[in-house]
Amino acid sequence: MVLFLKRAEIIGFSLIVGGLIYYQLIKGDYFFNKSTSNYIRLIPQPAPRGLILDRKGKVLVKNSLEFEVCVFLRKPDAKLLEKLSGLLGTSSEVLKKNFKNNFIASFIPTPVFQTTDRGRILKLEERNFPQVSIRLSPKRCVKPSYSISHIVGFVRKISEKDVFLKKYGYDFREEIGYAGLELFYDNYLRGKPGGIQIEIDARGRINRILGKKKPVSGKSLSLSLDIDIQNIAYQSLKGFRGSLVLMESSSGKILAIASRPSFNVNLFRENRDYFNRVTKSKGRVLINRAIQGEYPLGSVFKIVVGLAGLEEGKISKNSKFLCEGVFKFKDREFKCWSSHGWQDIVGGLLHSCNIFFYNTGLRLGPEIIEKYAHLLDLGRSTGIDLPFEKEGFVPSSEKIKRLGKQWYPGDTINLSIGQGYLLATPIQVAVVLNFFASRGWLIQPYLVEKIGDLSISLKKREFLGLNLANIELINKGLREAVRNKEGTAHILEDLNLEIAGKTGTAQVRGRKPHAWFAGFFPYKKPKYVIVVMLENAGSSINACKVAYDFLSQLKEKGLL
Repeated sequence: MVLFLKRAEIIGFSLIVGGLIYYQLIKGDYFFNKSTSNYIRLIPQPAPRGLILDRKGKVLVKNSLEFEVCVFLRKPDAKLLEKLSGLLGTSSEVLKKNFKNNFIASFIPTPVFQTTDRGRILKLEERNFPQVSIRLSPKRCVKPSYSISHIVGFVRKISEKDVFLKKYGYDFREEIGYAGLELFYDNYLRGKPGGIQIEIDARGRINRILGKKKPVSGKSLSLSLDIDIQNIAYQSLKGFRGSLVLMESSSGKILAIASRPSFNVNLFRENRDYFNRVTKSKGRVLINRAIQGEYPLGSVFKIVVGLAGLEEGKISKNSKFLCEGVFKFKDREFKCWSSHGWQDIVGGLLHSCNIFFYNTGLRLGPEIIEKYAHLLDLGRSTGIDLPFEKEGFVPSSEKIKRLGKQWYPGDTINLSIGQGYLLATPIQVAVVLNFFASRGWLIQPYLVEKIGDLSISLKKREFLGLNLANIELINKGLREAVRNKEGTAHILEDLNLEIAGKTGTAQVRGRKPHAWFAGFFPYKKPKYVIVVMLENAGSSINACKVAYDFLSQLKEKGLL
């Protein structure tokens, strides 16, 4: 029995020693690291986002500072929150809700209120609550808020829906871009967050600060946009729903890209009532009409049909068609807006004669028209550095059949003058007009010229190799549409800018037509492309008037 007990003692002792060796030597590092992680914590500090500047260095988006009231609590303290609500001028329910939304741990300050009112903060500081801290937090500020809201976009805190972002290094306490340049260039703008490493006890109280890491600011964006030109573009659209684009012809740099109606991006982010009003508006306020508005092109599309006819040999510079105001095809009649007599390609563009292009379109057929529309980048995104760009739609008989519909010759006739199923965005039209301005080059429009100190340029610049004589013939028609007294855009000749361009009045079932003007100037050595699109504005003369008002102000202020 004694021998048995001794053996049991030896075995038990061996197990204890073995356990100590295993846990102290073999697994010692593992349990040390685990215990360390239980009392060392990191309090993150957000990084200021990069600035956004216009081409002259004017700051459009910056970081102002606001006061953030934080509490160190495990759960909401009704008495404390009631006292804070009286001092801060808000309800305790709001503070309680903010606490629940922002709470992470008791040793990490939980934000419950933000304000720029120093008076409220001074009242709070006088009371010296031990469980309350006040810190400065960067706040995104956009100025001017209306004219550039669609371009710069906005930021907000990561929501539960964005859980997938965690694997890309995002923290749920930081703000990210949700629209515009803030979204497209978020990875550059966001910077690198810092933090404070602290030691806490078993009750979650802070013992000491172990180290600090300063946050690194995000990179700034320098735009091709000129804010003075942008503001004038936005004001010129007053009273209309639509957009205005001004692009540098040689490079694709965007000088102005205005969309109206717009919204105050600062209020949109901060004021819940304003946010709800904007998002529920029937006027589609959040839509950037320059890149997301898809419209029938109307007579602007005639330049594509005319070029296709010349390139394919279906018409020549000497081809003429008689316009008596009506085009009869089988048992249907298709109208022109006037009786123009015999028209060639230049006269057809000068007068915007439907009859000339009805005939041309029927000679081409829908597939060839589609081919040249795609060649000039209609029906696909331009690649501008903004999110959510729409592609528009270039129809063909095959596409329509896939939609379960039948294609008729009347559809080809309508397509010939930019009606029917055809849809395009104003930025796409700017690319098309620039093809003619540059005598055969396709370019990619863009907004950002520099990221930090690094200059960038987008790659797409393609020479299509089409017949220069055909392009010049179309351009002659575009110039005559402005220069000639009978031209549909003649009012722009008074500006003495040698503008060449095309008007468009695009019919919309049950509503007023959309109004277009698209052109370039000066005619011989183009520097700029301009596109004006007005929703349901009636005659294209209204688009010409907006273009006139815009360009006359630029001339007057020496901005061209």
